Amino acid sequence: MNPGPPTRRSHLTAALAALVVAGAALAAGLVWCQRVERRYVHALAPDFSDAKLQGAALQRAAFAEDDLLILYGSSELTQDVPTTAVRFFQDYPTGFRVFPVGKHGTGALAVLQKVAAVGPGVRGRKAAFSISPGFFFYEVFDPGQYEGNFSTMQAYELAFSSRLSRELKRDVARRMLAFPNTVDDDWLLETALDRLAGDSATDRLLYDALRPLGALNNAIGRAQDHVEATLHILDDDTTFETAPARGPRVLNWSRLVKNAANVVGSLVEKKRKQVTKLRPKTSRDKAFIETVGKAKEWTDTELLLRTLRELGAQPLLLTMPIEDIRLEAAGLSPAARRVFTERLHRLAQAYNFPLLDFREYENDPGFLSDFFDHLSEKGWIYYNRELDNFYHDRIPQTEQAALPNPPP
Repeated sequence: MNPGPPTRRSHLTAALAALVVAGAALAAGLVWCQRVERRYVHALAPDFSDAKLQGAALQRAAFAEDDLLILYGSSELTQDVPTTAVRFFQDYPTGFRVFPVGKHGTGALAVLQKVAAVGPGVRGRKAAFSISPGFFFYEVFDPGQYEGNFSTMQAYELAFSSRLSRELKRDVARRMLAFPNTVDDDWLLETALDRLAGDSATDRLLYDALRPLGALNNAIGRAQDHVEATLHILDDDTTFETAPARGPRVLNWSRLVKNAANVVGSLVEKKRKQVTKLRPKTSRDKAFIETVGKAKEWTDTELLLRTLRELGAQPLLLTMPIEDIRLEAAGLSPAARRVFTERLHRLAQAYNFPLLDFREYENDPGFLSDFFDHLSEKGWIYYNRELDNFYHDRIPQTEQAALPNPPP
């Protein structure tokens, strides 16, 4: 058998050697990137850059740290309030720091894609999810909010995930395709979602044919994600200190609540004045209840819970109370509020996930800073107390109060 001319063989050998060297260099580079991520991930807790929110590398690194608690949410996470969880726990007062993920308009459909992109990294790990009631007050929330939080990398991870069931991916794909602007310019992603959503025998066959391309795309996307996260860190490594100061201390929650209550006094008066201007002349209960009942956010929230269950996460769900003063401003009765809270509880119970609704503070106009689901300094103290309980495996205070014989 003729092995071929020596010159051709030498060229092939050189090409193969070059590929091996390039592959080794790429692998070494990615290992180095991951080391940089682990080194700086604690310092990136207060960061809200695209590298953190739109990728998965930094979120995955955070899940791997025992002294970080990931908190997913929306615009409440980014408010300039001194008691937000990321600021309150910045010096690890009880042994952990909160790592918030989310920004304005981050609904359940966007959150589930972030979680799916982390994939097996969430198995057995705790994570808290702040649910904004306002997302459920519209049948279809502003599509621009979803588009502004959309990540192609995260969408690909979900579409070609081997960790999620075909049925779950089918149902998520159908919701994602309701926002065509996010996938119109990406034929592979759009085609994969179309095939998942169709779910016929032909669709399944075509989707399986696309999976090798999807796996290759995801491998490239993960490498790019690591590079972008590392470049973000190195762009200003003096800002992201490697060892945030730690100051263990005993937290006096009663005193913290009292101090915060003193701060929100003027805020309460401002909200009361707003009520007189906003209060409608007639009840809006009927229209409100019908809208809440049809809200697509229910579908997205259940899809999120299904994702958490299939990935084996250990979540805590928190939602803000719909304050009496907000009901008054909107021309609604307490019965309208119960439609939301009771349905949310039924949904959480169906998946056996703990849910805190802070309903005991419904008559406290100082819990929120406005009528747009933004926590006040006082509201954040209550949230922080429950996050602390959750991290340390204590029964949340709001649940203890409901037990006949609460443990000491």
